[in-house]
Amino acid sequence: MIDWTGQYVLVTGAASGIGRALALALGQRGALVTAADINADGAEQTALLCGGQPIVLDLADTAAGPAAVAALAAHHGRLDAVFANAGIGHTRRLLKADLDDPGLARLWEINMLGPTRLAQALVNAAEAGGWRARIVITGSENSLSLPPSIQNYGNGLYAASKHGVLILAEWLATETHNAKKPLDVHVLLPGGVYTGMTAAGLGPDPAHWPADMGIIMPARAAEICLQGIDLGLFYIPTHAHLMADMAGRSDGVAAATAALGLTKTP
Repeated sequence: MIDWTGQYVLVTGAASGIGRALALALGQRGALVTAADINADGAEQTALLCGGQPIVLDLADTAAGPAAVAALAAHHGRLDAVFANAGIGHTRRLLKADLDDPGLARLWEINMLGPTRLAQALVNAAEAGGWRARIVITGSENSLSLPPSIQNYGNGLYAASKHGVLILAEWLATETHNAKKPLDVHVLLPGGVYTGMTAAGLGPDPAHWPADMGIIMPARAAEICLQGIDLGLFYIPTHAHLMADMAGRSDGVAAATAALGLTKTP
């Protein structure tokens, strides 16, 4: 089990939801948390609750995340972990979506490229300073599949950003391992979690949400996340049904492979 006592940790998207729950859980375990969010009031409230410090951070600004990592590492002499949790929603049916919408750049930057920029900055700081760090990137059940419970909600572009962040996390883990870089990589894969973002899309009362989503509260998601880190897991799912949700894709590829008469190479 990881001893978080005295570790310097940055949590993005910390004003509410999973980010706030992570900040509180880490603070309870003795971590020294910097709660970052574009919502200054929310970040300040989270910092008060976890005994940490707040910073205002807009990850749509491509320089902001790396600058925050560098500043915190310089101030504390190290930065042990970054929880790259910040994310935004985007609900548009693809057949009607404006693919030239400037807001898509913000979606890609915050949900997908932002965590990669944070990882780059963190590994550079850790390598220069001679310590080992970790990054925990929040993906989604949408990173893995098209979940049956939300297929009528127009999540295609949001899901694309979360598919993207998963493969980037996988490549980060591969590259850091192969190059023996001082960075451990984990990816949190939440299913249905009651947050402001999910409530905005599905309504404020989770009792009316699809039952097969298996809604959990942010504190439970944070608990699972930290348990997964303790176990040294790369993939950290929050719901058992994520495996079943992927079956349609894997079964489809298996059926196509058989139909095409493809065989294993010797």
